[in-house]
Amino acid sequence: MNLLKTYKKIMGEESYADLGELLRGFDSFEEFPIISRDSRMKKLKKTLKEENISDFLLGFAFFLLNTLHALARNNQKKVELTAITFTQFDDRHGSILVPKIFVYPSEASDILRQRLIGSQPKEDSNEMNRVKKIFTSCGLVEGFIFLESRFFDKACNEELIRVYAIPRHRQ
Repeated sequence: MNLLKTYKKIMGEESYADLGELLRGFDSFEEFPIISRDSRMKKLKKTLKEENISDFLLGFAFFLLNTLHALARNNQKKVELTAITFTQFDDRHGSILVPKIFVYPSEASDILRQRLIGSQPKEDSNEMNRVKKIFTSCGLVEGFIFLESRFFDKACNEELIRVYAIPRHRQ
């Protein structure tokens, strides 16, 4: 596998290709999928077996999140809350979970974090277990706090689920 070519195929025209854009300032949260186009997923499936793609994407998301924090420190910017999130749990990509980079720059991030903590179920959901399994496989589970948001959206008539993996050292 040519690593540079593989990353170029994935990143190509993704919104996070210039991480500086994430630091330029915005009012609400931003969430960027590591892969936003099915065509890019097809290219990745030609390089890796399906059972390894989630691990690969998580490793890439972890790298991007760390790079984002390094850039913020370098530019003396404060990023209030970041996470690796997962929102797609259907079978669109088979068993593959596609991570997103979540950035919440506002001072209200503590309110969001506390609201999430206060609404956690007593037992982990199937979605949470799937996410934790990938983090465990990559040796990253101990470095994150896992929180879940779940609500029914009447507009689209479906339950919306978001699992947050928030780095422990950045709380």
